[in-house]
Amino acid sequence: MTEQELDASPFCPHCKFKPATEPPGPPAATMLDDFDGELDKLIEGWTQTLLTNLADPTTKTNLGLLKPEPRKLVEDFIKKGALPDDLSQDFIHALKDVLSGLTKVSVKIEDLRAALLSGGSPATPAEMKKRFEEYLDQLAKGKEPGKVRIILE
Repeated sequence: MTEQELDASPFCPHCKFKPATEPPGPPAATMLDDFDGELDKLIEGWTQTLLTNLADPTTKTNLGLLKPEPRKLVEDFIKKGALPDDLSQDFIHALKDVLSGLTKVSVKIEDLRAALLSGGSPATPAEMKKRFEEYLDQLAKGKEPGKVRIILE
């Protein structure tokens, strides 16, 4: 059907389709209510999936590796059992970090001290900074740096 044919006649000259003879569909309000119900079910399903994944022991360990503010956002979600009204980027990033798997690296103060003094003392700030960076690189070697969380013991 071309635009000119549609201008000439309100039905298709090729297949004889006449919109006026089509049965009316359900009212728009009914369709919107149905869609709203489906969205509610979808959100409930996502919420339950997140809560189930956050209940996993490995994920609980990862929760302890978050900084205090993101950890509080996730803990509040777990406590309430419902997604917050405002799905902030901070909340989304916190969930992503917890669920993606973080790597805990424990550092003993004695080991850190030994690494910083490995080239002798006294040292310039640049030398000390280089020693510290080399020590951190050694700790994170073979691990994804964005997922490493260092814990001082």
